[in-house]
Amino acid sequence: MGFRLAKISVFNPQRLSYVLGTALSASDLVIDRSRDLLRMQKVDINDLLPEAADPLRVELALFSKTYASVSVLEFICLVLLMKSVKATRVFEFGTYKGVSITQLALNLPSGSSIYTLDLPEEPIKTRLTIADPEDADIAVQKGKGSLIPADLKPRITFLKQDSAAFDESPYAGKMDFVFVDGAHNYDYVKNDSEKGWRMLRNGGIIVWHDFRPPDPGVVKYLLESTYKPVWVSGTTLAFAHKT
Repeated sequence: MGFRLAKISVFNPQRLSYVLGTALSASDLVIDRSRDLLRMQKVDINDLLPEAADPLRVELALFSKTYASVSVLEFICLVLLMKSVKATRVFEFGTYKGVSITQLALNLPSGSSIYTLDLPEEPIKTRLTIADPEDADIAVQKGKGSLIPADLKPRITFLKQDSAAFDESPYAGKMDFVFVDGAHNYDYVKNDSEKGWRMLRNGGIIVWHDFRPPDPGVVKYLLESTYKPVWVSGTTLAFAHKT
């Protein structure tokens, strides 16, 4: 490694910062064992493709670049995972502007039950502390669900409350697919994950967003969990089947 760095510095010095930056970024994945992403099993997006010979049709709504949203690749992963369990009952923790629930709703059959939960527009005191400044800013923003197309909104049930105060018991064992993308501090990830897991039927899938170094609460909780989650390579998504 030392020889290669020396060679680059002599013959292609303008690329040295790229090599060192890449190494620095990779070190973020493993610098702390409690947040070592490489401890988790990984799959490629191609592993999520169906085995059936017929093509799988996926519909996407592409928005202008939206802050704190899933990527286009993650849209496709979410839909593939949802379709793998033939979902008709879906629950999302963390609506924000509604980009991800839009993708899910577009790819569900008519008559499906679609729920998304986020804090109400009016300020409330949450049961758990939202310590991360970015999450705290998102929590008080207006216009949650504002990007969901008008024709899809009647199909979606909006639940406006603190997920820590949310009673999941009426939904227990009924959901085919749960997406966890609320506040990213450890306590909220734990709360949303445990409630989401109880809501899943056997054979259902739970998916987490932001499995990445900048969100250590997500990484730490999933690495400690007994769900046996799997990380989708090239994304910040992790998922687990309930058996």
